Amino acid sequence: MKRRGVLATAVFLALTLAAVSVQAEMKVGVVDLQKAMELSEEGKKAKAVFQKQVEKIQKELKVKQDRLAGIKDELERQSAMLSPSARAEKERVYQDKLRDFKRLYEDYQEDMRREDAELSEKILRRLIEVIESMGQKEGFDLILEKTQSAVLYRSPGLDITDQVIRLFDKQGQKP
Repeated sequence: MKRRGVLATAVFLALTLAAVSVQAEMKVGVVDLQKAMELSEEGKKAKAVFQKQVEKIQKELKVKQDRLAGIKDELERQSAMLSPSARAEKERVYQDKLRDFKRLYEDYQEDMRREDAELSEKILRRLIEVIESMGQKEGFDLILEKTQSAVLYRSPGLDITDQVIRLFDKQGQKP
């Protein structure tokens, strides 16, 4: 019976030492994908292109909004002088244009959300390819995403985001 206890203790110690040995040799990295997307050259370019599209749409919407405000002002100024049927017609025209403007605004918002998601997804796919390649080449056992992996604490030395950005930018410059 004592032999079984000694044998069980020896096996337990061997397994514990093996687990500690494996943990000591494990290479782990942490990447902030949001930071990598924002600070990489491709991410900066995509953000600039997207911002130009947003500004163009905002200008177009501002022109249409100003026209609507003009129609409303005119309706309010002429309201007392118009016959009830003429006032009702101008009010209907204004409401139609307002409804069209709201639809256009919502369509543009949806288009911009979709465009942003597509740009982000494209960059993210390439970043993940770079991270996977880097992980294999540099012998990482595990690379976690900083914000999505529920990492509550990590040593600053585990953060490889800047290294990923440099490698990603370097690959983006290849023809």
